[in-house]
Formats: sequence, C-alpha cells, structure tokens
Amino acid sequence: MLSLAHLDKVYPNGAHALDDVSLDVEAGEIVALVGGSGCGKTTLLRLVSGLEAPTHGEVRVDGEAIFAPHPAIGFVFQEPRLLPWLSVAENIGFGLEHLPPGERRDLVEEALLKVGLAGYGARWPRELSGGQAQRVSIVRALVTRPKVLLMDEPFSALDALTRATLQDHLIALWEASQPTLLLVTHDVEEAAALADRAVVMQPRPGRVFADIPIPLPRPRDRLSPGFVEAKRAVLAALDGSLSQPSGGKSSKGSQSPAGSWW
Repeated sequence: MLSLAHLDKVYPNGAHALDDVSLDVEAGEIVALVGGSGCGKTTLLRLVSGLEAPTHGEVRVDGEAIFAPHPAIGFVFQEPRLLPWLSVAENIGFGLEHLPPGERRDLVEEALLKVGLAGYGARWPRELSGGQAQRVSIVRALVTRPKVLLMDEPFSALDALTRATLQDHLIALWEASQPTLLLVTHDVEEAAALADRAVVMQPRPGRVFADIPIPLPRPRDRLSPGFVEAKRAVLAALDGSLSQPSGGKSSKGSQSPAGSWW
C-alpha cells in the first residue's frame, strides 16, 4: 500500500503548494490525480518519489517511510528523458544491470514486443517518434517491477490517437505485474479510461477536494453509458474544486459533490 499522511509543502519563497493531503492507495490500484494548474499534482508526485521532502507529513510504501528516491518507486515524466548515448535496448535495460546478460536481454526484448517495438532495440533515441520514445520510457520504468509507478502527464504532448493507443499499451503492461499506479493528468477522459479512482484536487494551496470511484471493467468502452457518466462525475467535481474558495471545506475521501452516480 502507498500511504500519504497529512502532507504539507511550503517552498522557501513562501509558496504553499500542498495543504494536509492524505491519501491511501491499495496495492495494484490505479489512481488519477486531476486538477487545475497550481493544485500541487506534480509536487505531490515529487514528494512520493522522494525527489523532494515534505514540510510536514510522511510517505510510506508497505509501511516503509520514503525519504529519498527508492528502487521500489518508478517515475515516468512528461517527456521521455531517454539517455541519448544509449541504444533503446540499453535504455530499457539500464535498471537491470544486476541481472545476467542473457536474462536482461530476454526481459528487454519481451518489453519491446509488448509495446509494438520489436526490432527497435539497436536504434538510438533520436531515431524514435515522440510516441515511440514515450513507450520506451514506460517500459523502462516497468521492467524493473516497481511496487509503485508515478506518471506525470506522460501522454500530454501526444496527439489524441497516439495518446489513446499508449493508454491501451500502459494497461497491458500494468496488468503483467499490477504495480500501484499514481497518474497526474489534466485529461478527464484519460482518468476515466485508466483509473480505479479519480482524486480531484483544489488549488492554492493544493488539497484533496473529491475522491471518485470509477468501478468500470477493463478493457473500457469509451462510448458506454458508464464511461460517459464517469467523465461527467469527474468534470462536476473539477468544476466545483475550481469555483469553491480555497479556504472552503474540502471533501476528502468523499465522492463527487454531484452525488453518488453508481
């Protein structure tokens, strides 16, 4: 389990990024963090990853406190951040150097096959399209079998068709080991397509406004009434979080202010 307890973050310049954020994410659960600019979504991921320390509160993974980057936690950024001096295969195998060469090679080839890039191992990152590079970034993070995978708007720079394809690839990869997945997104449809829960955050300072379950079976039909209703519930909560004054009462752990919709 990933547990966030009363996280606050105040930067040295006085900017209050997060205020008393608590959240429990079960093992294997996918949770989408949704909210407007300035609500602290990326800051929250950085605290969970150990890249930054909270001003108050703590992060725990299976009971272990996280104070610094940890091998149990993987991170996929908005841009691929592949190492340009390494081949595609070497980028994916970068975190597997403790394994025998043959086992490492087999894992890399299997990963490339799963994302439709079989035969691309010898290529350089500069020879890949944006979508291909992000696929490599995702499998690089997942091939080490992290307990927790953090994703910061990984598909935001891609066109709609490529984005939908990569969302499907992500679920296929996630199903192999089912890590706990915390996803930051501005895209309500993406949250409905991927997440078991959508946590809507309120800005200035960032706090949890609503926690909305999305109990839809996978694969998800984006034209189904349930999917459309899930998007509507998230949008209603998002609209409420942006219109309510930041000093108002948040609805931590609750469903959307629009009410129960299942």
